Amino acid sequence: MSTHSTPSTIEPDLADADIDAFFAFEDLWAVIVWNDDVTTFQTVIQAFVEIFGHTVERADQLAWKIHRTGKAVAAVRPKDEAEAAVHALHRRKIQATMTRA
Repeated sequence: MSTHSTPSTIEPDLADADIDAFFAFEDLWAVIVWNDDVTTFQTVIQAFVEIFGHTVERADQLAWKIHRTGKAVAAVRPKDEAEAAVHALHRRKIQATMTRA
């Protein structure tokens, strides 16, 4: 039996435990962006690129989801970053809220 571990030999339960520990340690919050009849797609896409670092393609996908369904989770971040993002979105007149992830 080898003492070296590679990603392919890691037990699934260990990976799940690592993920669970990460979420237990981090206070993660979802930033939810809501649809309105005023804000343009370009404004939302540019905001997502600048605030969250999304690619233009990802930002476009999210903008369409918001348009179709009324809302979307734009990002999941630690609480302080989520709060800052919501404020940044509000400054651009984009409706956003946050909830614990």
